[in-house]
Amino acid sequence: MVFVRRINSLIHMTDRISISVVLATIEPWPDLANCLAVLEPQVVAVGGEIIVGDGHGNALDPRIAAKSDRIKWIQSPGASVFELRARGAEAARGEVVALTEDHCLVDADWCRQVLAAFDAHPEAMAVTGPVLNGSTEKLIDWANFLHTFGSYFPPVNHDQRDRCPPAANVAYRRSALGAGPIAPGWIELELAPRLFHDGLFYVHDKIAVTHVQSHGFWNTLLAHFDNGRSTTGLHPGVPISSRQLPWTQYQGAIRSLGGDSRATPALRAARPLMLLLSCCHAAGEVVGIIAGPGDSPARLR
Repeated sequence: MVFVRRINSLIHMTDRISISVVLATIEPWPDLANCLAVLEPQVVAVGGEIIVGDGHGNALDPRIAAKSDRIKWIQSPGASVFELRARGAEAARGEVVALTEDHCLVDADWCRQVLAAFDAHPEAMAVTGPVLNGSTEKLIDWANFLHTFGSYFPPVNHDQRDRCPPAANVAYRRSALGAGPIAPGWIELELAPRLFHDGLFYVHDKIAVTHVQSHGFWNTLLAHFDNGRSTTGLHPGVPISSRQLPWTQYQGAIRSLGGDSRATPALRAARPLMLLLSCCHAAGEVVGIIAGPGDSPARLR
């Protein structure tokens, strides 16, 4: 059962607002504190709202949240981040629906840059931008970051077509989401790839976030397996093909980075671990095709 809690009545706000920022989390407070500290003043400044999809049940401190009239709290204990984003997007009232993650820090003018990008590019149905690495001490964290976000590590490789924009830094026009219920995973696994491959994403270098996440060695391997299993398990009908080969996964990650032309010391050192993560991701995709998503979506954050 989903409990929707409004913090300090939003009745005085109009039915349509500039932007809704959807945050999905399965972690308890204060995991979300740093993200909100940077994001909330921006949302207030542009007359938007923040929708927190809470799969833990205690993602917000009620006393702190009660001070804000811009936060909508959707509590759904046990829900995956895919379901939480879907429910958040359904509840959003913004003309723009933006996504980032609980462990990301948006730039100080992120909201304004998102809105400005849509104003300047009326043909775009979605916008995205750079993702910076905020966890740089461990090699496994570099491998994790580059495997997932390398194509959006500045300077962004605008020519790559291997990796669509990640949920850590993306925003959609409301019309792209359509009306009615949204299936868990549809935004990330169907809508984003379709818009990206149709050329309807605008990549703006000033829409930037910093990704701060460190799982440790074994949990990083598990996260990539879970990611792969979720990717195919939530998207039924995907056939087993060469796409699931570890080498194909690895080559796609390297190619999206820009290949050897961007072979920094960190990239060169992380390549063996990126190949290992490709093996985990590929194994997860095959299991997802054969056995479905299982518990993998619920473990991702």
